[in-house]
Amino acid sequence: MTLMTCRSENELRAMMLKTVLASTRAQAIAVYLPDITGRKLIPFACDGGLPVARLPQLDNEVGTERFRELDVLQTEPFYFGKTPSSAKTQDLSSALFCRHGSLVAHRILLETSEGHNAYNQVYIFLLTSTGSTPRLQEEHHTLHVLWRSYFHLSPLLVSLENLLKTEETQVEKSKHQKGQVDSMLSDNLVGRSPQITQVREKIAQYAQNKYAVLVQGETGTGKEVVARSLHRLSQFSDGPFIAENIAALPENLIESELFGYKKGAFTGATENRDGLVKRASGGTLFLDEIGDLSIDLQVKLLRILQEKKLRPLGGSKDEPVDFRLICATHVDLKKAIESGKVRADLFYRITQLTIDVPPLRSREGDRVHLARHFLQEIAVSNADTSKALSEEAVSLLETAELKGNVRELQNCMIKAVFLAYDTDEISGSILKQAMNEQLDTAAVSGAQSNSVVGENGYDDLLLAEKGLRTVVSNFELDLIRSAYSQFKGDRSKMADFLQIPKRTLANKLSKFNCPTMEFDHEN
Repeated sequence: MTLMTCRSENELRAMMLKTVLASTRAQAIAVYLPDITGRKLIPFACDGGLPVARLPQLDNEVGTERFRELDVLQTEPFYFGKTPSSAKTQDLSSALFCRHGSLVAHRILLETSEGHNAYNQVYIFLLTSTGSTPRLQEEHHTLHVLWRSYFHLSPLLVSLENLLKTEETQVEKSKHQKGQVDSMLSDNLVGRSPQITQVREKIAQYAQNKYAVLVQGETGTGKEVVARSLHRLSQFSDGPFIAENIAALPENLIESELFGYKKGAFTGATENRDGLVKRASGGTLFLDEIGDLSIDLQVKLLRILQEKKLRPLGGSKDEPVDFRLICATHVDLKKAIESGKVRADLFYRITQLTIDVPPLRSREGDRVHLARHFLQEIAVSNADTSKALSEEAVSLLETAELKGNVRELQNCMIKAVFLAYDTDEISGSILKQAMNEQLDTAAVSGAQSNSVVGENGYDDLLLAEKGLRTVVSNFELDLIRSAYSQFKGDRSKMADFLQIPKRTLANKLSKFNCPTMEFDHEN
């Protein structure tokens, strides 16, 4: 190692001391700097003797009882003194090095900008072997060059050290943050497959910017979980997360729900009300099934996104809004553009970034891992011990169709736990029973819709007579009525059975004007 290859001030100082010892052939060295008053000398560095912390401070004020070597250095640049004749004599060599010996002392004068002290002086004390005669003038010149170089390099190395420490701190902080992000995403998006790992990586990559994100995936894959994860990791995380399913809103209420209204805007508008867009300002707005938004409202949403201004229904002034938009869909929006259901300009505005959530059937090895995760969650919520999966149950999981994806798997595990209430293990037969219960929705659909579905898929005459919207509404109503009858009006169980959120169920009940289901079927 050389002086120029040192990477820290401590390395430079240690190398400096060794260089001086080698060039002067001294046994030990102690370096002192004056304090701010110049009246005392403070230990700065040493080698071959006492550690710096044990070196004494030296009086350097004129008129005090100081060492004679310091008196000489007031007028001379260097001093050489031989070993005292008596071991009892108090001399500077014994004070600095705890042993007698020939002492060489140098007072090095530095330029104003080079010193570490107000007086720009360096005091160097060397313990040499008895009988040696140093070449003081030559030695003094060498020491001047060395310490001048040291004080030039030292500030640069201090800056380098600080820079390296800052970089290390930032790296550690980045690693810590990444660890927190990975932990949070792994908790929310459970799975080990490469497919779900890629989703987590995209979330971490996209979260810290304000670009709109479109989350695409089949029903039940966890699109809202992705949206919430993006929000939690974003600069808007302290703001609100407002989520709405466009398909669950009654058509005549979508505009007022989204954009709000002023008092008197329409019959029943008895007060001002903020819409979802306004409420999401400062946070994230998540719109599921964005493709169900009408063309007229798409135009209004696009204007808001471009201008960051909102005008509520009945309002006369624009109001500023600032939010991040995340949309989701399970349909192909490009085909919707071709059919005229989605505006191309809105499509490009909401797809600045995209995340495709894979269906469960494409996630290699995640079914069993997810199932055990859900069993653990259920056990914790019920303050119980987690149930195990038998080998037969594992085989069944790996081959099951699970069209409802993660949501269906979660519901299967809930049913299986309660079916296996008297055992610690979920057998293949119990899991199969739970899965069959999941298929009851399809069975009820078939039983209740004979008048709608014919041999070719649909009753063309009924469609022509009443139109698709009415037929679909009646079909949906039949399913809800069946669930109501089966679960005696328990909305939580109905929503779980129909695999829809309770809020969506409430909106559908409101849409059909049947909050209690006590009504005659309307054709």
